[in-house]
Amino acid sequence: MSADGPVSGDPAEAPLCEAADLAVVVRWERDGTGLRGQVLAENVGGRVCRLAGKPEVTPLAADGAPLPAGTVVTLEWRSPGYVLLRPGQRAAARVGWASWCGPRAAGRARVGWGSGEAVAEVHGPAQPECAAGAPDNLVSSWFELIG
Repeated sequence: MSADGPVSGDPAEAPLCEAADLAVVVRWERDGTGLRGQVLAENVGGRVCRLAGKPEVTPLAADGAPLPAGTVVTLEWRSPGYVLLRPGQRAAARVGWASWCGPRAAGRARVGWGSGEAVAEVHGPAQPECAAGAPDNLVSSWFELIG
């Protein structure tokens, strides 16, 4: 394995991205009473890695405790189910959160992906408004390379 990628050239042989490989941020903006945004992941390590799956975002309370707002994992297929990140490259996944009527969220969230997890800074609003009857779960889509 070279620093730039797998020796065989097969992207599926690149190691999975771990928390130490990535700097992760969640960016939100208002969308009506809810939020829409993205999870941004930048490869800050010295090797190519595979960022697999869709991120799961768990908002955190001020004391660092996870809030009971789960991420819905939808089943649409994508092949391959990963992006390859070279050092310095970034990927983004769209996320949304329609409503939250529970305990107050702080400016941090736990972000998990197939092979790792990190606590990320949240930029923008910390939580959506409480909209009675609206779902309180988060949704996310696949990571895609960005410029």
